[in-house]
Amino acid sequence: MGAGSKACEEEGRDDDAAFLSVVTSIRATADVTLLPPKDPLELYERSNLVEVLAKNGKFVEESLARDPLRFAALMDRVRDADLSIPANYDPGWIIGDGEKRTLYAEVIDGLRADKLAMESYVAMLVRDEVYFAAYLERVAMLADLPDDGGQLPERFDEVAKIMQARIDVLGDPPTEIAVPWRKVYKPGPNAPFTVLHRGFNGPVKSEALLFRSSAEVRQSWVGNALSQDELSQVLSQINFENELLGLYAVGEMPNATENFFVTEFGPQKDFDNHSIAVRVGVVGEHCGFEPSRSYPFVLVKASSQTVGGLDSLSRANYPDQCVSVMAGKPTLVVDSD
Repeated sequence: MGAGSKACEEEGRDDDAAFLSVVTSIRATADVTLLPPKDPLELYERSNLVEVLAKNGKFVEESLARDPLRFAALMDRVRDADLSIPANYDPGWIIGDGEKRTLYAEVIDGLRADKLAMESYVAMLVRDEVYFAAYLERVAMLADLPDDGGQLPERFDEVAKIMQARIDVLGDPPTEIAVPWRKVYKPGPNAPFTVLHRGFNGPVKSEALLFRSSAEVRQSWVGNALSQDELSQVLSQINFENELLGLYAVGEMPNATENFFVTEFGPQKDFDNHSIAVRVGVVGEHCGFEPSRSYPFVLVKASSQTVGGLDSLSRANYPDQCVSVMAGKPTLVVDSD
């Protein structure tokens, strides 16, 4: 589809190019998310895919978005496009253990709905003459910067304020999402790690640690955050002879949900260290929730004979649906210094 979009651009078929660009972005996101490659570095070797994913944050060209009839026709085409996949669909790479093909239809429909909502919002903004004039002025200022950078004019901040003032009148971007991200990030049965405990009474500040013995766990703040029964249950499920325990504490959150997941934990391939990645569900403002402080943390085990530390960390929030916001009191962390 990406090649088709380029061909349409070269032929001057702007509306067809825009259509193919939008649906290609939706399909590529679904493929990478639900059918991830066994070797993630393979994605970077595919220049066409990298180019498509790099355009995910871009929107329909302004002249098309400002034309109500052309834009409506484009949105209808995207809405009606068949983006389903056959049972034997091959994304073009060897799929890893994180495959979640069963979610494909639900996720791609959600991606499409969210994309349509954002495109419609941006189209509304660029049809506002005051906003659009300021936007064009900002684009021109950025284009005038030399390739090696430079100082933006004072007018740049004034233009930004004009644009924000119009957003204050026209409304903020949509925060409601259709993609069931909690299903996407929930570890599958083949995950190479096991979550042993999730709590919401961790420390105020974020922290990531590895534990290689029961004594290390008991002597840490974890020993105070968990009850004696919880701590005993966690430790009874891990064999420190060939397994290790990972900890990721997020820190203080005002809108975290219970849908807090580990998406990666264990020794890194070809490296003498470990990595951990977590995804934290948060409730959007459209849900009308009352902020509630919590301190999410997770304990997760994995097999490992690697002696290296926890050198690769990744944490990201994702928009969860409207569910209860978690609450908890922080656990005191005594400074070892």
